[in-house]
Amino acid sequence: MMNKEILSIFIGNNSSNLYGCENDAILFYNLNFLYPKYLLINDSVKITNLENIFKINNNNQNVLIFFSGHGLKGGCLQFKDNILKPSDLFILINKYFINPINLYIILDCCFSGGFPQIKNYNKIINTFIFSSCQSNQRSSESIISYNRSFFKDYKPHIINKNNMIIGLFTFNLVKIIINQSLLFIDDWFSLENEVIWKELEEILNQKIIIKK
Repeated sequence: MMNKEILSIFIGNNSSNLYGCENDAILFYNLNFLYPKYLLINDSVKITNLENIFKINNNNQNVLIFFSGHGLKGGCLQFKDNILKPSDLFILINKYFINPINLYIILDCCFSGGFPQIKNYNKIINTFIFSSCQSNQRSSESIISYNRSFFKDYKPHIINKNNMIIGLFTFNLVKIIINQSLLFIDDWFSLENEVIWKELEEILNQKIIIKK
């Protein structure tokens, strides 16, 4: 599936003790082969804004949603205006989209492995999920060197001229996508055997989960 055929929505919600979520979303947004694409960060991370994006792009047949922020048990995601339950997302898609879609979800948040995989749910043909950890684990962010080549279009929030905070799962996933020139989203969901995931599991107790 060529990414230019996919409605792509990148969501980064910094809150309480999370500081790199907006950078996670911006990092993905800067991939220049995605279109149409939308960026929701911090105060714009509202369910109403997600709903509006669905309304004006309801003829797309493939949808990618990336979320970085607070994850809760049961696959729930913390937005600024409310908690988005998986069932809420599926209901919104069923409400607005004209044709059945393939739904691609990438999650960098705690307990993200608990997001359910839905198949044949009215307007959803299939759901592909790439999560940063298991349903009982937490996802980690860290300070890394600011790589300007990854942020050519939309600049991240940086601590100083050399460092920034970012999710370790997101940073490594995007680095793999760029280094391996993975222009097809289906290839992203075939990366479960990358060595870096084993390293994250050993160091951070953070095992990536792919459901497809």
